[in-house]
Amino acid sequence: MLRLFILVGGVVIALFMIGDLQMVPEELADAYFYNRVFVQLPIIFVLLASSFHRRFSQFAQSASFLTVLALTYANYHLIHVLWERAGFSFPYEGTLLYAFFGFFVLGIKTSYALWIMLLSSLGFIGLMLMDPVYGDRTLMNAGFVVGSLFIGAIGRYRLDGLLGEISEANERLMTLSNTDGLTDLLNYRALMSESERSFALQRRSGQPSAVFMIDLDYFKQFNDCYGHQEGDRAIRCQADILRSVFKRETDILGRYGGEEFIVVAEGHSATEFERQAAQILAQWQDLAMPNAGSQSGKFLSCSIGICHGMPADYDSLENMIKTADGALYSAKERGRGTFLLAERRSGRTNA
Repeated sequence: MLRLFILVGGVVIALFMIGDLQMVPEELADAYFYNRVFVQLPIIFVLLASSFHRRFSQFAQSASFLTVLALTYANYHLIHVLWERAGFSFPYEGTLLYAFFGFFVLGIKTSYALWIMLLSSLGFIGLMLMDPVYGDRTLMNAGFVVGSLFIGAIGRYRLDGLLGEISEANERLMTLSNTDGLTDLLNYRALMSESERSFALQRRSGQPSAVFMIDLDYFKQFNDCYGHQEGDRAIRCQADILRSVFKRETDILGRYGGEEFIVVAEGHSATEFERQAAQILAQWQDLAMPNAGSQSGKFLSCSIGICHGMPADYDSLENMIKTADGALYSAKERGRGTFLLAERRSGRTNA
């Protein structure tokens, strides 16, 4: 789109030429033509050519700033030459059009817009002091140019502010759409999306991965006995424990549903996965949160099923989740408050 806008700028200058040549005296046509064709249009071309550089986004603002400033001063030079050669008062409106094109089409940010306002204003005032191009209207025209550039810069400032607010609002909405409101972990949709992305990446890189399926033991009984507020607190405690155990940026933590959680971790051995599961259980023991409804102990606990291995050995992430869920079910059958690592042998998964 930026390249299209730059091309539009070149076309606008070309269209100006059609109209201006009807106004410029014949003896000045060559000077006018030279300035437009061999100075201003090449400036546009340089900006267009630089936009194809692979790192253009890193210097696009400075390039646009220099382009607008170069066009403005090229226009000042044209006004000076036409006045000096024949006393012809060439219009200054191009100064404003170039600035506004930079502010609102090329998207020059406020800091650069302020510099354009200042340098363009100083250039125009200097031109007026050197050449009385507009006679007794000089002061009025100078005020109009400076005022218009100031308004344009303020408009750019307001626009940047609004765009910043929109960006922040979008980020908040994105966070809300991806985050579970109770735990601040990923919600189901974001959890599955991030997990699928990680699964595909690990399949390509050949790194081992693990899927942890974690479920609070006798949670319904806990909720019935202590109420939903305590139930919510228990779920938040589970989330905090997971955050304290899985700290790497590549670890994906999310609430799968209800009191169930999933963690997708990568690059560890089975021994390391077991150590992490043991840490989760140990932290629940340290919390010692009473659960009178538990049939396996007097405190709230969780059970963990783990599927580990090479993602390339599994048909899909869903297959790994089902394997972890099967290991979780087996852990609950063995008394709860424990973990079980599923093993994969001969292309089949066994707990």
